[in-house]
Amino acid sequence: MNKIGIKIVPSILLAATAALVVACGGGGSGMSGTSTAMGSAPVMATGTITGFGSVYVNGVHFQTTRATIRKNGQVVAQSALKVGEIAHVKGSENVSDGTGNADSVDVEENVVGPIATMDTAHNTLTVLGQTVKIDAGTSFSSDVQPADITGLKASDFVEVSGMTAADGTITATRIERDASAGTLQVLGTVASVDTAAHTLMINALIVNYSAANLTGFTSGQPANGDLAEVHGTTFDSATTTLTATSVDKQMSDAQQEAGDHGEMEREGLITRFASATDFDVAGEPVTTTAATVYHNGTAADLALDVKVEVEGSLNSSNVQVADVVSFDRNGGVELQSNVTAVDTTAGTLTVLGVQITVTSTTRFEDKSSAQVEMFNLSNVSVGDTVNVHGFESPAGSGKLVATRLERQPPSTEVEVSGPFTAGTSPQFSTFGITVDASSATLRDAGGATITLADFLTQAVGHSVEVSGQLSGMIVTASEARIYTPGKND
Repeated sequence: MNKIGIKIVPSILLAATAALVVACGGGGSGMSGTSTAMGSAPVMATGTITGFGSVYVNGVHFQTTRATIRKNGQVVAQSALKVGEIAHVKGSENVSDGTGNADSVDVEENVVGPIATMDTAHNTLTVLGQTVKIDAGTSFSSDVQPADITGLKASDFVEVSGMTAADGTITATRIERDASAGTLQVLGTVASVDTAAHTLMINALIVNYSAANLTGFTSGQPANGDLAEVHGTTFDSATTTLTATSVDKQMSDAQQEAGDHGEMEREGLITRFASATDFDVAGEPVTTTAATVYHNGTAADLALDVKVEVEGSLNSSNVQVADVVSFDRNGGVELQSNVTAVDTTAGTLTVLGVQITVTSTTRFEDKSSAQVEMFNLSNVSVGDTVNVHGFESPAGSGKLVATRLERQPPSTEVEVSGPFTAGTSPQFSTFGITVDASSATLRDAGGATITLADFLTQAVGHSVEVSGQLSGMIVTASEARIYTPGKND
């Protein structure tokens, strides 16, 4: 199956891809492992939820009419799921049009609990001993304002979905803030098991499971290397110890596949890398062949903690043989302003004079008062305030491919983030948009206030974040900051 799994789509396919995004209807038929209609095959897909109607994962529109939907082990309505959460979908996919039917949809959040510490300089926080990294691919619940780490505070009770890196760090794809504290939860790899003391560790968290209900462990107790989900109600922040009420062993994709021999699609970080033919994605083994097709990169770009989507099937050794490896990008450009044009047929909109293309993997979310659950480009109108993350494609075109599109409450404030381009002081530009910094508060990469001359000098070779008001086609900045995008941007 050689569909394009990430954000770059050849121009000849743009109209068809946009039509799929806008339609939010139809779908393949058949049930995985039992009956599959012509052109439909079993599939297991793990990736970020990018939209609803019924649910979009890895660019596939899965109907959920017959699906069992669970979140953190509990059966829920689809409305309980959120854009940006990592979902595990089992069902069938129509190989001809990228639609499918889900038998089950499971979302397991990586960590749920209070924020213990925050590091705004490095965009990280800790929750239950887990380090959480925030980047351009992190979505936030609408009550987090501004929608970045500064909109949070220590002691906030949060639900974090994300992708785990080789060192156990969670790169958040969504952070939801809860109004009140609930059940504590952590999902991760077990280490330092002490069967006498009935304790284990998940990264920096000590778990006391002496009174916990244990499920799925062959020997009756957890073992080092097991992937486990822990629940509890008592957390001692002084000793970073969670007293568990339950510890459940999680099955691998290969175990869940259980002989179906269907297509597997997995989005995640490379958590082990030995070579281009021997690596793990999200802890699951992958190999490539001479026939593997690469999108948005080559085999030489494979490395530890690089974010990819892999499509293929399991071999007899339960290793995924990749037909397609796509390199995911969060997008190093951000624009927020009012929409001046929309073309649903072409799958484009215009913001700040920039033409933006949406694709089957663009993450859609409505944070306006309308709160449209099945939000997509067809719901966007001229005059709407939107926030768009993306990357330039083709290179040098000045056009943007959207990785995230969020409709915001109406606002006259403009935000622009992207590579700095020098101009004639007090002006500069980013992504072709002219910025007047004559009245702005200017900050260096560490957040310290600096002069205009220093800003224009230090920003060379970096990216900038600008907020202000639009005057004609010039953004009159109220504030601008220098930053260095993450490697996945």
